[in-house]
Amino acid sequence: MARFEQARQQDMERRDRLLRQRLQEAGIRQYVASGAESIYYLSGISYEPLERPFFLLLDVDSGRRRLLVPQLEHAHLKQAWGVAADDVGSYREYPAPSGERWQDKLSPLLQPGFAFDPSAALPLAEFLQQAGGHADDALDHVRMIKSPWEIAKLARAGAYAAEGVNRLLGGAYDGASVAEGFAAGQQLLRRIIRDEPDFDPLCTRVLLAPWPAPLSAQPHAIPQLSQRLNGGPHVVISVVRLDGYTAECERTFFTRPPGAEQRERFAAMSRARQLAMSMLRPGVACAEIDGAVNDFLGGQSFGDWRLRLHRCGHGLGLGNHEAPWLAQGSADVLRAGMVVSIEPGIYLDGEGGYRHSDTLAITDDGWRNLTGEAGVDLESLVVDDMRPMARMKGYFIRKSVAA
Repeated sequence: MARFEQARQQDMERRDRLLRQRLQEAGIRQYVASGAESIYYLSGISYEPLERPFFLLLDVDSGRRRLLVPQLEHAHLKQAWGVAADDVGSYREYPAPSGERWQDKLSPLLQPGFAFDPSAALPLAEFLQQAGGHADDALDHVRMIKSPWEIAKLARAGAYAAEGVNRLLGGAYDGASVAEGFAAGQQLLRRIIRDEPDFDPLCTRVLLAPWPAPLSAQPHAIPQLSQRLNGGPHVVISVVRLDGYTAECERTFFTRPPGAEQRERFAAMSRARQLAMSMLRPGVACAEIDGAVNDFLGGQSFGDWRLRLHRCGHGLGLGNHEAPWLAQGSADVLRAGMVVSIEPGIYLDGEGGYRHSDTLAITDDGWRNLTGEAGVDLESLVVDDMRPMARMKGYFIRKSVAA
């Protein structure tokens, strides 16, 4: 535990140093963070903001940090990294009488020409702009490059995400319900609670479920518990946030032997994925990777964006979606320490979706797959055996939720 705390301390110091250096170069003397992820990244404190905003104010030159929080949070937030106990201030409540609101307590702390976190909620951003501040993305650039400590966190989350895929596939069968997939997610969460010594319920979550065909052609639709896995292509989505850091793993699978056209589409998706991975290395423009994938799938008759829906990939870290963006139109360039998803997809209405997704860390000479424990070949993703024990278990799960 002492070694963990030492590594965490060193990483917090690294973040502070890099952010202050970038802000100093831009001539910014005060920075105000109000997004939950930004404050967690800079201070290590987790919280649920609800309607009560939190603020971390950084004096760039001195390094002094102040927190402004709701009074009911005041006592337990005195352990924020880099914030002296006397520098944790509070406001009464939301809403509160004039003179005791967060606006009244924050205004005297603001310096002329301050910058603020672009992830600030709209009402906060409007207030901060009116107070003379401007949005600055310095923190986004710092967060894009993960330290070895952060990549170890993401690798741990990635191992659980891959385990989630394998758990769901291990219990899948033709006719299984979506409810059974969500139940597998709860089992994975219980394992995390049991095995992770620093489990934080505000910074840990599991999304594990199958998107059954043909709904798998709508990757952001919400499957109903009663929907069944019949044939395919289905897509299992496994997203694990562990101690704040998020990894994802997704696989296309079948519960009946796929036909010739389905095999061809699976192969096209797989080749697009391999093409994108072959380009992952420092110095490559993210737009170039997405463009190459688009050109390839266009040559396979999947160039229409109604069949593609989304970019090739995106960054992962504290957020499930963050920079860098692997998309045409992005100005991001890969650097060692970035962590990205690779997930080119093909989506056919009435049939389903074809998409694998992995979480990959960019290294000095290529990449490392943080979710590589889940199979990718078609043979391992056809689960057409009878599985009597899984069917019996599924019966009781469906009965318990009336699905």
